Amino acid sequence: MPRDTDTAPDDVSRREHAAAKLNLFLHVGARAPDGFHPLESLVVFTEFGDRLHLEPSKGFRLRRIGPFADALPAAAADDLTARAVTGLGELVARVPDFTVTLEKNIPVAAGMGGGSADAAAAIRLVCRTWGVPFESPDVLSLAVGLGADVPVCLYSEPAWATGVGEQITPLPGLTDLDLLLVNPRVPLATGHVFGTFTSPASLDRMLPTGVDFAAPAAFLSYLESQRNDLAEPARALCPVIDDVLSGLERQDGCRLARMSGSGPTCFGVFDDRVACERAGAAIGAANPDWWIIPTRTGQPAV
Repeated sequence: MPRDTDTAPDDVSRREHAAAKLNLFLHVGARAPDGFHPLESLVVFTEFGDRLHLEPSKGFRLRRIGPFADALPAAAADDLTARAVTGLGELVARVPDFTVTLEKNIPVAAGMGGGSADAAAAIRLVCRTWGVPFESPDVLSLAVGLGADVPVCLYSEPAWATGVGEQITPLPGLTDLDLLLVNPRVPLATGHVFGTFTSPASLDRMLPTGVDFAAPAAFLSYLESQRNDLAEPARALCPVIDDVLSGLERQDGCRLARMSGSGPTCFGVFDDRVACERAGAAIGAANPDWWIIPTRTGQPAV
């Protein structure tokens, strides 16, 4: 599929933000008989992400542009965004007669839910165009069928996620965090990480009580007591993750450094945006090939 380099017209009603997803922590249980691992995680979304734009056309076409477009599947049938659009068309018995342009800014196979975020954003965008509520049970079933992360990305709000990620409890009022995202530009397939993961741990699966998620100090203290169970197998497969984490931890103003999801992207929680940008410049100077983005949880300004 061609990857165009031109940009689409600026029309707010036809644009959608696909926010990068971060697992502030990730607890993973033993593999179930169905082959899936139960999990519990506190999920947040960032101002940084991919962007989608829709414009009328004859038939459906998916265009991919942006710095990571070439890392996407070459065949449209393999692209989760295209599957989301065609699946929604089948669900509501309508033919997609538009072109969706995906600006791919999130690294692929990076532990930030980029493909799921894109599919969820495409669902929201097409639902808005067709006047279909994306919260309807049928649309939510479509999202679950596309992948465990798609339902939480559909709302793109802070949430406590359990099951295989599809059981979602919103966490309104969660304090916003200034973050530095660092990826060593080494793709790491989620399946490979889970393939080397073993865990005898049982999960609480209950939203913790007594934690003031709106108070920065209390929230950070709680996060420090948590973990990412996939970090050890990911680091074994991709040792440079250790360098990323130690690089973040050495920076002034870094309060917490952790891998997101199945990696290899790591994030640092910083005192403020200035500290993030300063740390990003320092890490980038020492590692010019790494991908580094300062951002913040929440929605981007329109």
